[in-house]
Amino acid sequence: MKIVVALDSFKGSAPSYALNAAVKKGIKSVLPQTEVCTFEIADGGEGTLAALAQKLGGERIKVATVDLMGRQITASYLLAGDVAVVEAAQVIGLDKITPTADTFTQASSRGLAALFIDAEKRGVSELLVSLGGTGTSDGGLGLLEGLGGSIFALPRFENMKVTALTDVTNVYAGENGYARVFGPQKGGTPDLIEQQEAQAQERARQIRERYGLDVQEVAGTGAAGGLGAAILLLGGELKSGFFKIAELLELEEELKDADLVITGEGSLDFQTAHGKVPYGMAILAKKHKVPTLAFVGTLGENLGEMEELLLASFSIQPRPLSLEQALEEKGTLHHLEELTKNVIKARFL
Repeated sequence: MKIVVALDSFKGSAPSYALNAAVKKGIKSVLPQTEVCTFEIADGGEGTLAALAQKLGGERIKVATVDLMGRQITASYLLAGDVAVVEAAQVIGLDKITPTADTFTQASSRGLAALFIDAEKRGVSELLVSLGGTGTSDGGLGLLEGLGGSIFALPRFENMKVTALTDVTNVYAGENGYARVFGPQKGGTPDLIEQQEAQAQERARQIRERYGLDVQEVAGTGAAGGLGAAILLLGGELKSGFFKIAELLELEEELKDADLVITGEGSLDFQTAHGKVPYGMAILAKKHKVPTLAFVGTLGENLGEMEELLLASFSIQPRPLSLEQALEEKGTLHHLEELTKNVIKARFL
């Protein structure tokens, strides 16, 4: 028997590799002869650098820059041959601030530019940029300005292809745009969100008229507070973070002869089907007629498309817990291991 395990990190609780190890330990305690293949995985958000480093190798390059509030920091990116991987959250991550109205209006993506410039100087042919987990809502203007341009005078990379790895499919403006969907979690008040939405609509119009590019028609342009659109303006492209990472890890090869897939994330709900790890794993598994289980921290009432894709889904929490208790890593890993034991016993013994 062969089981493939690939859980995304539980944000604020435990990283992908540790969660995978807990599931593997649980499986082996019940079925010691089972082949268990684990993949440190991400969807284009936090953990992307670590997930790709396991396959690509390479070295971490440190760059002096600023975070989303303009504070001096040293950030790193992965350099593997002529490919570079930048995890935007390491520079402008939501975890670097306590979201308020001030951070909502002041946070900038400018600090990412230093990593782009450094990678280009090193002769990189392709720059992969993971966009998930960011705390900015500047429509991508900060990045363009940091590169010496604007939406009216676009900077260009002559020999470096830029590919953004998105963990959401939201467009630039409107009901599914970055301001209205992600503004509340980034500190936006209702009034500020509507102001930002009006600005996003105007920029979308200007981009359409000046370049013939409709950012409202391209999935992912609203990722990372509009950074997706900035990548397009730089001549880059947007790709599903999970599927690109899975391709680079050659994950699908391991699914072809698997008997079961176990995946998961911190919170499983109707938004999971918009590009998150459990959705991607379930889609690939379905292609090869392999059933998929999801082990998660929080299980929403409305799973949307995931209801049809998953064999079953389970919350790891054994009883009501405070948020602080639920996020504690040691407890998370213990509960996950115990859940795995019980589910494997129920299915295979």
